[in-house]
Amino acid sequence: MKWLVFSVLLLFGCQDHRVGEAEEIDIFYSSQSICDCHRSGVEVLESLIEEGDEVYRTMFQELRANCLTKYGTGLFTPSWCNNPDYIGELIDSLYTIGIDING
Repeated sequence: MKWLVFSVLLLFGCQDHRVGEAEEIDIFYSSQSICDCHRSGVEVLESLIEEGDEVYRTMFQELRANCLTKYGTGLFTPSWCNNPDYIGELIDSLYTIGIDING
């Protein structure tokens, strides 16, 4: 489970800004801190679950890569702003509905 969360956060490169492609995508997208990585990961994964758009999968893969490079195992330490188990639950939900975030 920890490896899955780690690999999820590893693939997502981002800056501190909101992403807006067309008017449909308006989510928080930042890797400036562990808290930002978690918030961004949750928003992107929830959007992927709701909409199933390929762009969210790509965004998550980039965020995961960037955050894991910067913060490593710190991403697996629960805190007031980081709940690695919730990220795992979202990933499990994606697999349940047939979305593979790794491919």
